[in-house]
Amino acid sequence: MKAEIHTLVWPNVDNRISEGHVAVTRWLGLPVTYSFQQFPHGLWMDSIMEQATTDVVGFFDADCVPTNVEIVEQSIAYAAKHNTFVGIAQASNHIGLKAHVFAAPAFFFISKQCWLDLGKPTFSETQDSDVAENVAYCAIIKGKRYRALYPTHFEREPLEGLWRLHNYGLYGIGTHFRGGVYHLYQGRFHTNAGLFAKRCREIIDGSFTTDGMFSSFMDYEGKIVP
Repeated sequence: MKAEIHTLVWPNVDNRISEGHVAVTRWLGLPVTYSFQQFPHGLWMDSIMEQATTDVVGFFDADCVPTNVEIVEQSIAYAAKHNTFVGIAQASNHIGLKAHVFAAPAFFFISKQCWLDLGKPTFSETQDSDVAENVAYCAIIKGKRYRALYPTHFEREPLEGLWRLHNYGLYGIGTHFRGGVYHLYQGRFHTNAGLFAKRCREIIDGSFTTDGMFSSFMDYEGKIVP
């Protein structure tokens, strides 16, 4: 069983984010192929899937890293064994049903055969879906189950307020997901680049912890997206 992992890095991504990302994946021994170019995210994923020759294809966003190698190995194995896909849980609070929890592309593994069985659905945004959400909708229509890794903690409010994961809880800037995935979110903004770089250093030196973060399940009195 073979797997490949890809990351798209747009030219406007802060160097602290891209450098931290590369440092973590190298330290974990993950053979990530980086594409440094300005290209629509979903279309780029479609292209990768079309060209893939491995059993499982994985994607990391430029501002999302695993905190350990085990979560990567487990996700690859799960996708291959069940002919399905795995990703961090997300809900589009700005479009669509808003209650639809899907496997987001920031940390995402799918078997090539699953994608073919689903009819090679596009990863691009649609009128009712964010990037990769259309793949989850197609899976639901075809009765294909998939796995979503849910958030456990977050660090900061986004400018527009925290995001709801339907009736599950909250997530925001610097979210940690079950199993060990850290996603900065809104990495296109330089504001939080230092935070991401700090967390990458902690992953490498073994000091990363969720201590001091907000729980995704707690009652939060700050700003929340309606």
